[in-house]
Amino acid sequence: MPWRSQRFAMAGHAGCMFAVSAVVARADDAWPGTSPEWLTRDAAGGLAILPLVCWWAWIAAWAATSDWIFRDSARFKIRPEFWTACAVFPFVACSLLAWWIPWSAAGQALMALAWLLPLFLYSRVRNPKAPPAESIFTIAHLRRALSAGLKLMGVKVKAPAIMDNGLPWVTLVATAAETPEENQKWQEGAAAMPGFETAKKLLQEAAAARASTMIIEAAADGIRVGHAVDGITGPSRAVKTPAKGSGKSKQAEVWADAPPLDATIGNAGLAVLRTIAGAEAAKLSGEKDAGFTIEVDGKKRPCRLSTRATKTAKQVVITLEIPPFAPKKLEDLGMSGAMAARVRELIALEKGLFVVSSPPATGCSTTFDMVLSSTDRLLRDFVSIEDSGIPHQEVQNIKPVRYSAAAGEVPLSALKAALLEYPRAIVTRDLVDKEMAVKLAELANDQQFVIVCLQAADALDAVQKLLDMGIPRDQLARCLLGSLSQRIIRKLCMKCGEVLPTPPELLQRLKVTAEELPEIKRASPHGGCRFCAGRQFVGRTAIFELAAGPTVRQAIAKEVDAKVLRQAAVKDGMRPLSEEGLAVVAAGLTSLDEIQRVFGTKKEAGTPAASKAVPQAVPRAGSKPVPKKGAQPGDKK
Repeated sequence: MPWRSQRFAMAGHAGCMFAVSAVVARADDAWPGTSPEWLTRDAAGGLAILPLVCWWAWIAAWAATSDWIFRDSARFKIRPEFWTACAVFPFVACSLLAWWIPWSAAGQALMALAWLLPLFLYSRVRNPKAPPAESIFTIAHLRRALSAGLKLMGVKVKAPAIMDNGLPWVTLVATAAETPEENQKWQEGAAAMPGFETAKKLLQEAAAARASTMIIEAAADGIRVGHAVDGITGPSRAVKTPAKGSGKSKQAEVWADAPPLDATIGNAGLAVLRTIAGAEAAKLSGEKDAGFTIEVDGKKRPCRLSTRATKTAKQVVITLEIPPFAPKKLEDLGMSGAMAARVRELIALEKGLFVVSSPPATGCSTTFDMVLSSTDRLLRDFVSIEDSGIPHQEVQNIKPVRYSAAAGEVPLSALKAALLEYPRAIVTRDLVDKEMAVKLAELANDQQFVIVCLQAADALDAVQKLLDMGIPRDQLARCLLGSLSQRIIRKLCMKCGEVLPTPPELLQRLKVTAEELPEIKRASPHGGCRFCAGRQFVGRTAIFELAAGPTVRQAIAKEVDAKVLRQAAVKDGMRPLSEEGLAVVAAGLTSLDEIQRVFGTKKEAGTPAASKAVPQAVPRAGSKPVPKKGAQPGDKK
């Protein structure tokens, strides 16, 4: 709750209660006494007993509902200060007036009106943004209230069924038009179309699945819908209908890929999405994408609609903006405390080269930004060499110096311009230019602190890529502070994940006993649950390896092979990515299936199930490097 809003609400409640207390408690002002009669006022004008009890009942009801209005309006972002004021001040005035008007019934009616009217007006604004199960001043609300009241009196009442299928409440809002009137026209036109409920349900399912992208494609058997969740694209998921004769006994829900939509129904829903996004208007204006907004449980999420052609069909792609991943420290990425402390120690040095790497689209940009945020940017002048054609997230106190690759400029020209300002630290992303790499290594050897980001399979593959760019071995050996690499893994759903005995091969790899690690977790054999929307995984984390130390630098200078270089890094304390992955399995955060997927392990015919197998393609310390290719999860960003 914003402090300003909280202060406003507290001030309003405190002010009105102070006013009431002042009016009631000031006996020295000869406040009229309470009438001994039950219904009439006494000669001095005091309230009778029954009206007095009703007066305090209205006060109690108002205090509860006005506080609820403030919290609820803040939740749905519906002008909490305005609606709190509407609930507080009119009621305070009417409650004081009720003491003085000569007719008690009129005073009670006035207080009831001052209590209910703001609540009713607020409900007209709130209900369209709230799920049906939370609507107020409706028939369903009355039924819920009666059911709750009877339940308090011990009467068992069957709660009314609300058919929302557990999906979030979604509202479609047109936003791409040039004028509000045109947006309203598109929105009303979409709402009147026969496929509106289908389009709404598609977006509800995408929001429930935490999808960043929804892909709609026409197929021979209907309209197929896919979701991209946690970097993995696949068909949408749904609960399978229980088999007949299964009885009413409790059993786990069975999830599977959702069947395709009927072509007529799917095309009708697609037409609604194109209408509310203004796809035709965007096409006429030459724009590739059309946009609209959805409100998911009161929170706005911008969406983009585009069309792309594949070898088999035309696809409509809807990108749903998701809240950005915003870590505050290195440990938030999944890095251990010891490794994070070591990274901070290395990037605090006055000069040298620090490398951040990962395979393509596996969160390297997020980690790179977090490493930059952990540096002492207030004590040293940082500059960032960036391609103006590639937008990057700006890091505070790092001055960007840009060049245009599209215009034929090279990063070395931007570096020379940046050096005129005598910076103490230089950073660059996506290092691929050989001349730039050699120059940065020279500066790191001389007096500069340099951080670079590049694509590589692991920390030692990043070192080899720097050597391939032409950096002399002896020079790299002198300036290399450390090479940090990562992979992204999905985390198991904690609601439906199941346990199985730890495989002996895993115990051997981790060097623990069955008593120390009796079981590990795997994805649910039933295909998921409602919490993970049938995906079996919820969220992602990263695993890291850090190659840093004198032994690895000596190995670089001696021109050893990859096996010896890896042994040298392990001697300096590096735990390979594969071992980090198995440690995460042992901690119960992910499954062996996921580690096999990340490292590209393929199962052979006749081998045990993936959940019981140890990824043999994951190298031990001193063995061959991790394969460079394989399915990888998406970027955190």
